[in-house]
Amino acid sequence: MDTQEALYTALDESRGEVRLVLIEPLASSVALVRCTLETVSLLDLSEDFKTFMGSPKNYGNHTRPLSFRQTTTRWQSHLRATSPPTTLSPTTDRFTWGDYAALSYVWGNDQQVRRNIIVNGVTVSATHNLEAALRRMAVRGTFSTTNGRYHIWIDALCINQADEAERASQVSRMREIYSGAWAVKAWLGSSYDESDEGFHLLRRLAGLSEEDQATLGETLENNPYLFGKGCFFGLHELMSRPYWSRLWIVQEVILGGSATELHCGDDALDWNTFCAGLAVLYRGDNRMWTIKDKLLVQELEERGDRRLDQRWQTIGMHLVFQDLRHLSRIEEEGGHKLGLRRLLEVAGTSDCRETRDKVYALVGMMDPCVAGKAIESYEEPVSVLFAAVARAFIELHHNLEPLRQGNPWGPQKGPTWAADWTWQGRMRWSRPEAVMLGPLWSMLDPGAAPETIYNAHSGRQARYSFSSDGKLLMCAGFIVDKISGLGASQETYFKWREHDQVQFREWKSAYGGNEATAKALYSALLLGRMANGEKLQDRHAALLTMPARWKNAGPQFEKRGWSWLVGRRDYWFRWSRWRRVHEMFRLGNKTLGGYFSDVIPQGAVESDYIEVWCAADRGNKERRFMLTEGGYLGWAPDNLSGHDEAHSVRPGDFIAIMLGCSAPLVIRPCGATFEVLGEAYIEGFMDGEATCLLDEGHFHVEQFTFC
Repeated sequence: MDTQEALYTALDESRGEVRLVLIEPLASSVALVRCTLETVSLLDLSEDFKTFMGSPKNYGNHTRPLSFRQTTTRWQSHLRATSPPTTLSPTTDRFTWGDYAALSYVWGNDQQVRRNIIVNGVTVSATHNLEAALRRMAVRGTFSTTNGRYHIWIDALCINQADEAERASQVSRMREIYSGAWAVKAWLGSSYDESDEGFHLLRRLAGLSEEDQATLGETLENNPYLFGKGCFFGLHELMSRPYWSRLWIVQEVILGGSATELHCGDDALDWNTFCAGLAVLYRGDNRMWTIKDKLLVQELEERGDRRLDQRWQTIGMHLVFQDLRHLSRIEEEGGHKLGLRRLLEVAGTSDCRETRDKVYALVGMMDPCVAGKAIESYEEPVSVLFAAVARAFIELHHNLEPLRQGNPWGPQKGPTWAADWTWQGRMRWSRPEAVMLGPLWSMLDPGAAPETIYNAHSGRQARYSFSSDGKLLMCAGFIVDKISGLGASQETYFKWREHDQVQFREWKSAYGGNEATAKALYSALLLGRMANGEKLQDRHAALLTMPARWKNAGPQFEKRGWSWLVGRRDYWFRWSRWRRVHEMFRLGNKTLGGYFSDVIPQGAVESDYIEVWCAADRGNKERRFMLTEGGYLGWAPDNLSGHDEAHSVRPGDFIAIMLGCSAPLVIRPCGATFEVLGEAYIEGFMDGEATCLLDEGHFHVEQFTFC
């Protein structure tokens, strides 16, 4: 009998059965970890909990059903109010068999050193990280068989990994399991690299008053050891751990919400405190974002650490602050499920072992209709899965917004109208709906919905259908223009391919004279929007007097006492290099550089320049400047992840507006069908102007088939 046969019998889905683990107390520090695997039903509710759920006051009087997490949170609050402090016992358990937590951890590479554990008397090989987490819990005895009522769900042990059908079924229940857990135990690993100092720093930051937070930057400049030595190094190392690069943790932590407990060695920190501490670093008015860099370098030098890159690695921090913190709050408040654009952004922040897990690691974040279609495609090729998800979003919302995420550059080579979840060219900070980092905006704001930013289609209803094999999308739309000139494509985040610019010297501005064209130019470079999708104002013409080079910008900022912009010195390179590369790009009878001045006028206000610098830095990411045959200008899609000459935009590509899609697309004929090359920005066509021309007969609606 193999391990699977010895440990696993079929689960009864109609009974809501799952397997849970109890951990035996550790006999000695060198003994093997021993566990008991039990099958229980999540439908076997205790009488007290059933009574609580049936009470209109606590559950039944809501306009929509409470989420699993909301129900659990309300139960825990009820217990604290009636008999504090809350401890797990037969009177607090939600189930007849007790209660459970769920473990969130990094599986790790299968080739790493593994450890044996004993499960129901059977020797099982576990990853080193899982064994370390189990050993820690065995020492503490929380989930031990001596307690007998507090179980823990662990994917590697509670799912029969050799049974594909069971894996698919359990993946579909991840939302129920993690959202319904009494707590989610997030295991970040053993304590090393002063991680305890990182936890200590976050506790201290979270406990600061609003007044102290506002002046923290200045305070730390005068007293860098305010929180002790090594704390910024410890936080940096903590946020650089492999845990934050694992995509599955996104769903697990979000569904756990405020019930998530982060464990690192012997130390633990609750989720709300963890997030509140990180939030202090994102405050624009205390300059902490730049000061933390200086403090890290100082602590590295004091440690004798000569690593080449001494900057903060902020991927883990952005993941927590921009995604996990905000989305866990939405989950607890019973908010809306994630749209496709947001899911793609989250999926791009982390890695997973299997490509299809880019989707399956987030099914708990999706609308049930979309999640169901994804689960149906569990054993299909990855390209089929991606197309099925895009189609599910189109059919759910009856619009063609998902086409904005399509392009031919994805490595899975699926339909161009369906987003490839593995394409590396997406950048969260390029989105016009995103909140911009700076002293003028609160990063607590989640940003506007993507479909509300532009209205190129004037809200016209989508008309679409799919081929029988799901590979082709047929839809209605109209062509408005052709690409005629192109600026440089982006080679990396830091540089552009100056040689591949395509000049169009016959271009004649559709906007009018030089003054009107200048206004169109700065509007296009700013994507026509400020933070949260707010439309531009005349004061944003400040972009035309924002110096290209730091040697011209810095002294003027210092002279005016513009402290925030003075601190942008190390970040000015993108604006400077984009301007340099496009200085001689022709806009009819004038060069692009000829529309700019390096002299900031008298009476200028720093906040205007902060806004336009942030928006311009966002605008040239993932986009390539373009001109059209009709005399318009804007942005074409660009492939930051690699140079694909065959699919790069080129003169002659069409700009089209699809009914039911709020932004224009660049498309290209491909035999009898068309390819989607990506989303475009056309100054003068983003707010319904093209549909007015359509109604006047300048354009005509036709049927497009996208492959």
